[in-house]
Amino acid sequence: MANLKSIKRKIGSVKNTRQITKAMKMVAGAKLKKAQLAMNEFKPYATAYEQVVVNMTNNILLRNSSLFQIREKINNIGFIVITSDRGLCGAFNVNIFKEVLDNIKKRNLQNNNINLYIAGKKGADFFKRHGYQINFNSGTSVKKEESSIAEELSKIVTEDFINGEIDELHIISSRYFSPINQKPDCRKLFPFEKTRENANAEDYVIEPDSNDEEVLSKIFNDYIKVEIDIRLFESNAGEQASRMNAMDNATRNAGKLINKLTLSYNKARQTAVTLEILDLVNGANALK
Repeated sequence: MANLKSIKRKIGSVKNTRQITKAMKMVAGAKLKKAQLAMNEFKPYATAYEQVVVNMTNNILLRNSSLFQIREKINNIGFIVITSDRGLCGAFNVNIFKEVLDNIKKRNLQNNNINLYIAGKKGADFFKRHGYQINFNSGTSVKKEESSIAEELSKIVTEDFINGEIDELHIISSRYFSPINQKPDCRKLFPFEKTRENANAEDYVIEPDSNDEEVLSKIFNDYIKVEIDIRLFESNAGEQASRMNAMDNATRNAGKLINKLTLSYNKARQTAVTLEILDLVNGANALK
């Protein structure tokens, strides 16, 4: 009887867990739809702004900006890393961590040569435990009232590059392709480079001439903000998709476990009933 009670208690516990994971899947699915909508609305603007910057980076006149200055020796490298604030989203954050560590290993970097700009509590917790220097740390909310994350971060990384605190800047985050396909991606942001041979190389004129650096800084700083913004939107969508898939798998596994436990319960119950019948038969025979 003790074994039957134990199995029955486990079945009840797994059923409660299945209800929770099923509810979390539904919530993640609803959030995913909102995240996809926000991402798709912002993408055309980000794409258009990127095209403008690509055209500008192919213009010789505009390369006087300090953001184009390639350092003779690359000592310090900065990484913008976007993760989630919460867990229970499968391998979403683990894949980002692996991408960062692979890039560090590929460049043979020491901890004191790495500057991390983290958006996401999970990323901050992970890299703090491993002793890395964190220059910036914030959550990953993309709500309107908290949209200053990208603006603040873009200013910090731009100033750090101009001041020589970092010689290169890369951004690592999850790129969203579909609800079942999100991949970590690393892209170089600073220094700017010529990216396309057939881009519009038409001369740009900035008037008055004394405002060249100010105008260029504004344009490129806004571009970094837009790049971080679209990465935040994609990361949010990828997080919700990963959580939805993880909770779906958990719900399915809970169902399989319930079936397995139910089978064990029925077998144990049948064994107990058989033993009781044998006891009755043996008792009856003993009275004869």
